[in-house]
Amino acid sequence: MSTDAAARLAITDLVARYCDAVARADRRQFAACWAPDAHWTGPGLDRVGADEITRTWAKIRARFTVALQGVQSGTVRVDGTGHHATGTWWIRELLQQSDGVVRETVGRYDDEYVHGADGWQFARRGFTPAGG
Repeated sequence: MSTDAAARLAITDLVARYCDAVARADRRQFAACWAPDAHWTGPGLDRVGADEITRTWAKIRARFTVALQGVQSGTVRVDGTGHHATGTWWIRELLQQSDGVVRETVGRYDDEYVHGADGWQFARRGFTPAGG
């Protein structure tokens, strides 16, 4: 397997682990997806640092009894060094609030990844709702 192919596979696994952490409300697994100085953005959201990102996510996730993210499609581009990459992922998310209200979100993650001692992690992850 080429280095690029191995990196793309590992990054695809990172995205899957992120979705799994969201579904299971697994704070530890979620935190492990982020580089220490990562940046997370979305509507009304701008957080820097894995600890701050994880704290914010835990507060948001606590409002839902169900949060399932399904990747619809995605691409990964690895740079020439093999230590940085970018990606775009389209997701569909089903959310059930604590009061039973169900809603759906569709949108795109635009990512930057870094490879370090802990493997591939998000250096930057930005969410844009479809149509936004």
